[in-house]
Amino acid sequence: MKKFSRSLLLILLASMTVFAFAACGGVTDPGAAPAKEEAAPAKEEAASAKEEAASAKEEAAPAEEAAPAKEAAMADSLDINFAMGNNQRTLTYQQATPLELPDGTVVTQGSLKPTWQYIEDQLGIKINDVTIQDQKSSEMIQVSAATGFDGATIFGGSGIAEALMTYGAQGYMLPLSEHLDQMPNFAAYLEENPNIAKAITAYDGNIYLVPYAAELGNYARVFPARETWVTALLDSDAALEDETKTLTPAYEGYWDRNATNVIDLQNEAAGGELTRDVARDTLLAYIAETYPDLEKPSDLYLGATAMYDIDELVALWRVVELSPNTLTKVTTGKVVEGAEISPFFTRFSKYREDVLRLITYWGGQRVHGSDSYTARFYLDENGELQYSYAQDKFLEGVGYLADLYAEGLIHSEFADLSTTDNFRNPMLTMDEVEGHQQFGFMTLDWIASTTAANPDVVAMLPPVTTVGSSNEFIHFMENTRVIKPDGWAISTAASPEEINAALKLFDYFFTEEGHVVQNYGPPYGLVEGEVFVAPDGTEYPKFSQWLIDGSCELKNCDMSGYLRDFIGSQIPIGYQKEIGFELQTTKNRGMESWKIWIDAGVVTTSYEAENPLFRLVPPVFSLTEQDVAKLGQLAINEGLTDQLFLFITGADTAVDSVEDLKAMYMDAGIEDYVKVYRAAYDRMTGGAGQ
Repeated sequence: MKKFSRSLLLILLASMTVFAFAACGGVTDPGAAPAKEEAAPAKEEAASAKEEAASAKEEAAPAEEAAPAKEAAMADSLDINFAMGNNQRTLTYQQATPLELPDGTVVTQGSLKPTWQYIEDQLGIKINDVTIQDQKSSEMIQVSAATGFDGATIFGGSGIAEALMTYGAQGYMLPLSEHLDQMPNFAAYLEENPNIAKAITAYDGNIYLVPYAAELGNYARVFPARETWVTALLDSDAALEDETKTLTPAYEGYWDRNATNVIDLQNEAAGGELTRDVARDTLLAYIAETYPDLEKPSDLYLGATAMYDIDELVALWRVVELSPNTLTKVTTGKVVEGAEISPFFTRFSKYREDVLRLITYWGGQRVHGSDSYTARFYLDENGELQYSYAQDKFLEGVGYLADLYAEGLIHSEFADLSTTDNFRNPMLTMDEVEGHQQFGFMTLDWIASTTAANPDVVAMLPPVTTVGSSNEFIHFMENTRVIKPDGWAISTAASPEEINAALKLFDYFFTEEGHVVQNYGPPYGLVEGEVFVAPDGTEYPKFSQWLIDGSCELKNCDMSGYLRDFIGSQIPIGYQKEIGFELQTTKNRGMESWKIWIDAGVVTTSYEAENPLFRLVPPVFSLTEQDVAKLGQLAINEGLTDQLFLFITGADTAVDSVEDLKAMYMDAGIEDYVKVYRAAYDRMTGGAGQ
């Protein structure tokens, strides 16, 4: 037995205090290097410790009854290593400007952020942030693994869930599922959300981390767009300016749900080159014939009763693209010479996968199974895991996107990873800047921040589409709030007292008080006795003027960024995030945007959906060493994803056809790749579709 375990056993035999011993089950040698080839011995040691603890528990039942979990001995301090790769987002205050709290206390650089100071006081546990403040989580894990995770009690960070599951199954992280008696509030959360429990279960059946769960049950990103551009182009001729720009049609119509298809009509009328007047006149005539009951043409696209499909959206995008003189005058009061209009754009080039989300609207093809660009697995109607990027219908959609890009309907730089520019700034926020020439119409982005960027921006509903075997046309958006691959876990190298303290801390964030503190900040940042009432009637804690003023003074009114960077709340530890903070800081037409989507009943994905096609998959999959070895023999990587975007943008290095894209995935071993992940999903959930 290890030296640490022997010492603990002596204490146990001397005092018959069972909980301290039971909590050390799975403790590993602090000096052990967790290389994969040593994982088995580590796992055996953990199992041995558990057996000893179980035996001791049987012999000391009376002592256990006399010492309930809430009285378990706890350390008076905790070392936390929580890496975000961003020194503004750690537990430690790193701002050069001191922050004065309402009671006059001054928080300075190097001290804990206010939220974590408050938590210290509430729990009576000193918190030591031992993080290298700007270290990436992947680097932190690698370094910590080399010393058996003995440098802290708690480890966590961004994008870390898979690593914590892997090391947990190897014996390095505490199986939280065996300690739920010390985490009653987290246990109740898992009981109420069984599919969330499955989503964080490792391949050995244990739960090792508490994840950061975003605002579950709420829409994530929507389609914000400039409303006056639609009304100016479609509802009258008053705003029209002469236009000389043309485009060569490449895209052909997809849907046959109406008597005619507007893309077919535009292409036929174009005669090879489409002008603004031809595109607009054709669209208006089509709307009048197809939707005679509309009060005005823009109603096809705007508000909670909008009913357009992807073809009708493309027809509008064409008119937008061909109207730079009209739209710049509508926006700035004068025609901007040489202006470039982007009908659709992404916020960053690193968000290029947002363009792929449009593929959903050509017949309901699923693209991402979770809110992550790497979440390319989804469940089909039979509950079987599918890899979207290699499917025929998805690749057909890639071909359609290539056609739209060729027409200039998608921002020319959307996939250029060499630029880190925030495209939303020039597209929406610089209208009044003299000489500015870039303007955007529609994007896929968050309601609060995007409507704040421009008072004319309001959410449009997603195009209608069928999904799966259903023939019903619905508004569907697969991008919803989900469990993130972030969170934290407890090292088995910690002492029993440290483990007990860490379990108390973890559970705190699922209490009513801890939930409020993590979502909104300490009580002195809230208005006592008052609540914020959301559009659906839900009541949330209300931010005080002190907190609002601070966010505007120090973070340009970005409340989420202010809470994370200055106050210390909303850092992606293990907790359930709430939408109330976002709703009460929404301005301009943001609340109207929420109402449009809620009133229209836009269908989205969830963990509890009865139809597997609408069910979210886990944020990460727990893979065994054998799984990793099999995947290492295959060539499924981001190089294939790059090829998709090279094809869309018509690069010289792109393959020649959609069929070539399919062959690329087949040659890389996609069939074996899918088999590995299907087996992993079945282990986590107890069977496909469960």
